Amino acid sequence: MITSWDIYWITRLDEIHGICWFLVIAAAITIAVLLAMAVWAADQIEPEKAKKRLSLSIKMAVFACTIFIFGSFVPSTKDFAAIYLIPKIANNEQVQKVPENLVRLLNTKMEAWITDMTPQKAKK
Repeated sequence: MITSWDIYWITRLDEIHGICWFLVIAAAITIAVLLAMAVWAADQIEPEKAKKRLSLSIKMAVFACTIFIFGSFVPSTKDFAAIYLIPKIANNEQVQKVPENLVRLLNTKMEAWITDMTPQKAKK
């Protein structure tokens, strides 16, 4: 039985994968920048101001990552349509009966075509 949650998480897998890579790259860049700022700030400005700037930059980076992560869990309109419609279609009894009826129809049609194609004996 397919549920809307199944479809939702399937449509979100690419986003989650992208988030993981983004966070790895963002973390590496943030660490490098923060280390550079700490070294520069230790030589240029007072330690108290350096701590405040470092704290502010960390808060901004965390805020940006949080917004990016939450934004990736909002499905697009196409994804939402799939999330809403696919379970209704897949779990519908009438739709599940279509293959049975289709097979019967094809068998009947094939038998008719075979009888039309076979040469019939001449009537005496």
